[in-house]
Amino acid sequence: MARRLGLIIGVNSYQDTAFRPLQRAETDARAIAQWLVNTQGGNWSPSDVQLVQGTYATRELVETLITLLCVNVAGPGDLVLVYFAGHAFLDEMNGEGYLALANTLYQQPTTGIHLSSLAQQTMGHSHAAHVVFMLDCFQTGKVWGMRRSTPYDTRPLLGPTLLNALQQSGDRLIFCSCRGNEFAAETSEKNLGVLTYRMIVGLCGPASDPVTKQITLQRLHAFLFSSVDEQRRPQLFGQERTPLVLVGEMPQQPNTFQASGQLSPFQSGQLPSTFSAGIPNAPPTNAQPTTSGILTAQPLQNATATAQMSPTTSGQLMLSAAEQQCTMLLRQARHLIQMQNPAEAFTTVEQALQIVPTNVSALILKAQLLGSVARSQEALYAIEQVLQLDNNNALAWSVRAALLTNTGQHQLALQTIEHSLELDPNNPETYSIKTSIMGHAAASQRRGSSRKLTYQKRGGPASFFIGTGLQILGLLLGAAGAVLPVLVPSSPIMAAFVLQSLGLALICVNAARTSYLYGFVRFLLTLVTSGLAGAALAAEVILGGVNHIGTGRIYVMVQHNTALLLPLLFLGLWLALATALPPLLALFGFIGGLMLGVRRKKR
Repeated sequence: MARRLGLIIGVNSYQDTAFRPLQRAETDARAIAQWLVNTQGGNWSPSDVQLVQGTYATRELVETLITLLCVNVAGPGDLVLVYFAGHAFLDEMNGEGYLALANTLYQQPTTGIHLSSLAQQTMGHSHAAHVVFMLDCFQTGKVWGMRRSTPYDTRPLLGPTLLNALQQSGDRLIFCSCRGNEFAAETSEKNLGVLTYRMIVGLCGPASDPVTKQITLQRLHAFLFSSVDEQRRPQLFGQERTPLVLVGEMPQQPNTFQASGQLSPFQSGQLPSTFSAGIPNAPPTNAQPTTSGILTAQPLQNATATAQMSPTTSGQLMLSAAEQQCTMLLRQARHLIQMQNPAEAFTTVEQALQIVPTNVSALILKAQLLGSVARSQEALYAIEQVLQLDNNNALAWSVRAALLTNTGQHQLALQTIEHSLELDPNNPETYSIKTSIMGHAAASQRRGSSRKLTYQKRGGPASFFIGTGLQILGLLLGAAGAVLPVLVPSSPIMAAFVLQSLGLALICVNAARTSYLYGFVRFLLTLVTSGLAGAALAAEVILGGVNHIGTGRIYVMVQHNTALLLPLLFLGLWLALATALPPLLALFGFIGGLMLGVRRKKR
């Protein structure tokens, strides 16, 4: 049974500021799609209508959708309608016409859709009975003014070669209108573009045949030609050999375009093609209508346009709309990676995951991109999601192994890559990853051995003698500060205090540091030096005659010179601190080194 298949495209905003923002393009596209699937309107099957708009309407997606719809989906007797509302421009170098999509750059025409090439790829290879492009375009660029014969002429967009091909073929039509240009602004009527509003009015009855109640493209064109102003008056190019019925019962007829047995002018090889090779055989990609630009299913008045295509003529069912959209975004992301633009590629992958959060390919690509910028933990999280969805995905296990290597978990990485090889033992890239992991593991072991040697070298004889010297120096400084007032009574008391403090600090810091870094031997050294201070303290006590007050030498000295009392008390206090404090700090340092694993044991 013949079908009506529609792809509706609207773009308001563009990345390139050369294309001024439009006000009604997306609203018009949405209104057309809603009217077509409305049971009180066109009554087209909702599953056969797609709406793509906003930032999702990229050149890559739209070009592929049009080709798939015309070549892969449409069969004999079907009608294909492609509606486009947005900017159109001419190449300043050769005057070729292009449709501008959301990511098109004016100075790089190949980022737009080359209309002649698109016609060759779609109209010339389609099995459909009718293919019609409706273009409601804003004419952008100075080249239009040099090539058009009237203020709103759309012929320059098509070019002479395409115009000639349309005249020679049958039922391949292009319906053009000028939405605006540098002289004419975009205007609206009832919150829609003027052409769209009048088109819907005509489709609701005034353009219908009074007898059959059918609305053909010719009758709609005649209605619009008389009801809109010169700017928006549509121009119809091509030969309609059999009636193209937009509304009403479709006539049963052979596909005269293909039945003639002769090559179409579109297939003669006269037209240049910029379309990527192999796309017609690629997995089909559909988009779902929405009022927000996000390609998800959305109610359209009394009907729901799911935008999921019907089976192809070969009987193979197509992918779901969401999966197809996700596939296209992933292709675009991989292309961006090849163009050395990983940031934009990551954004594109995120868009794909918003549509299908469980898409395994998108999650793996996300993990690879995150891993390339050292965001390993986020990348591992994405891979864990993949493995929860498909635990037998060899690629996911390989990516996980590479990420574990980046985080220094070499043994776990080796186990992971071995599991990947169990799942896919014939993948040479996996063996390459395994070799790389083993190399990293060996390098890590060498670095560990080097650090071990470094620690052993730092704890060698030179370090021991330096530590011992610092301890003795601290004792001498403290002792000098203690006896200075005794030997030179006229010296400032502050000088003695500074020497004693400096000596004590040197002993304490050196004791804690060396015990922390070098262990028990240095702790013993601290005990020895502190023992010397303790011995000096004991000698002072004995000489002071603590047990026999009045008989000790120091006591006698103090009796004859009371000024010595304070220095001798400071000396005793300093010796007490030098005896007790360094061993205590050394013990803390020794225990801390054990807990933190600072010291390496010989293997």
